[in-house]
Amino acid sequence: MRVKIIFQLFILTIIASILIAFYYTFFKSDKEDLSLSGTEKKIEKVTNKDILNELVNLEYNAVDEQGNSYYINAERAIVDQLDQTDNIVKMEGVVAIVNLKNRVPIFIYSKNAKYNKINNNTYFNNDIKINYLDKTISAENLDLIFTDKISTIYNNVIFNSDNYNLYTDRAIINMISGDIKLGFVNNSKKVTMVKK
Repeated sequence: MRVKIIFQLFILTIIASILIAFYYTFFKSDKEDLSLSGTEKKIEKVTNKDILNELVNLEYNAVDEQGNSYYINAERAIVDQLDQTDNIVKMEGVVAIVNLKNRVPIFIYSKNAKYNKINNNTYFNNDIKINYLDKTISAENLDLIFTDKISTIYNNVIFNSDNYNLYTDRAIINMISGDIKLGFVNNSKKVTMVKK
């Protein structure tokens, strides 16, 4: 019986020694290091807001009530964490595909875009290329407004075909019918057509 008590005390001493060593190794040494210098050390956490809010290869998919689908991909996207009510994602290196029900898809390529996560409205800018109905449309801006079912292409719009180029200031794509309407902001100007 006496051997049993001595063995239990020995085990208890070993456990206590391990706990004390653990405490001094991991907890006590950190406190001593901070207090050794005699001055208060401030640990600064350096963060870059852009890095925290930056996403790489971001994709969104959406389908509206008419069955039209929308896919957008960005090589790089930045979300503004300070403005939570805005729901805007700033994108770079953007590719978008709009599949209108019973129509051919619209392919959109752009350097930049602003995407609204709530209503899918997207504002493309900088070197836009649009492939639609075997035609290529290039412009500086494209506003893809799902809430109004309309796409407005504007600023230096060039409508490229196999046989001709059309130069205009504005083009509107009706996202219900798929029709394209060309025009100018200033109605005194006319659409220019150049045969190839």
